[in-house]
Amino acid sequence: MSFEDDDDDDEQDAREAYPWLYGVKEEPYVPLRDQLEPKYQKVLDDERAKLLARREVVDEHGEDYHNIDEITDEMLPRVNFRVCDNLFLAKPANALLRAAKGKPREERRLFGDFWLEGEMTVLFGETGCGKSVLAMQIARALTGGPRLEPFEMDVEPGRLGYFDFELSEDQFRKRYTSDVPLPNGEAEEFPFSDRLIICSAQMLRSLPTGFDSFHDFLIHSIMDIVERFGTKFIIIDNITWLSPNLESSPNAQRLMKTLVQLKNRLRISILLLAHTKKRPPHTPIEIAHINGSKMLSLYVESMFAIGTSRRGKRLRYIKALKHRYTPDRDAETEVATVRIGKEGNFLGFTFQNFTEERTHVGWGYGHAAGVHGAEFVQQVKELADHKLTQRQIADQLGVGTTTVNRCLKG
Repeated sequence: MSFEDDDDDDEQDAREAYPWLYGVKEEPYVPLRDQLEPKYQKVLDDERAKLLARREVVDEHGEDYHNIDEITDEMLPRVNFRVCDNLFLAKPANALLRAAKGKPREERRLFGDFWLEGEMTVLFGETGCGKSVLAMQIARALTGGPRLEPFEMDVEPGRLGYFDFELSEDQFRKRYTSDVPLPNGEAEEFPFSDRLIICSAQMLRSLPTGFDSFHDFLIHSIMDIVERFGTKFIIIDNITWLSPNLESSPNAQRLMKTLVQLKNRLRISILLLAHTKKRPPHTPIEIAHINGSKMLSLYVESMFAIGTSRRGKRLRYIKALKHRYTPDRDAETEVATVRIGKEGNFLGFTFQNFTEERTHVGWGYGHAAGVHGAEFVQQVKELADHKLTQRQIADQLGVGTTTVNRCLKG
């Protein structure tokens, strides 16, 4: 072998050891784990995810129950069971009572007794009756604006996310900007606090990567807004947009369960707006009139409605229908009459009085001549004894002045 052959061998060895010196691109290093077969890689990823979830639960909860196979009698008084792969928290009933002792349940009002803190509540009514107007007025109050008296609010103003699937930007501007130009080019002072966050849906061609269904993407989006903005309250206007078939769709039931979990996990208060079915004229509002009444009533703590009044085009009335934690209101005396109108740059309601619902749905003289005749006539006479004019009596009872005149003469 010649010396030239030795030089060739040395050069070949150098090319293999230091390829970049000879302009050869080195293959990237592939870690061993990426060389696993897919099924083994999935097992490894699952185990890592479980370990991370377990660590998060222990860090947050302060106790580790993952290695305990059985809860003994001796452990029961101190049990506060929570693990990463079980849906349920578990503790003895006595532990719940001990934790609550000396801490009376606060039922702080967000909008009178109609909506309490920590509740998921439904506001419903017919199309065009003013549900969104009332909801926006409640939102303004909860974020630091004027309140709709006499409905109490016991909480400090906070941030509120208003998920609006009803109004376009132009419609919103028309409702909440002045119809009259300001003199000398003055800048208009808008009626809301920056704490009120309007959330409108984007038009997307497809779901983002990582989401298998629109439901998962929707709930993630709501949760993301709540956590990023730190909102204490959310209003969804309206729930039909989230689930069109509330009566029977499995997706509707899934949605309601998820909203309950969302409320409890994030400790927020939720107001859902919903539509009613068409009801016969002169019929009091009932829960059965709401679209998806069975589904909604199962999962919400309270429900109230807004209805139109036959006493005037701008009159509405607010009626409480369900309360889980407060005594039932007497609908005969607690129906609140309100008047819709625009003052400056704000479309809203002003309170008039409390009255009977039948004064709004109508109690004509035909009823007076029938089964309720004596009761109706007696009420007319009592109001007359209180020095009310026939017009005032007619307005209060929802009848014509001719009917009142006949009752007084009879």
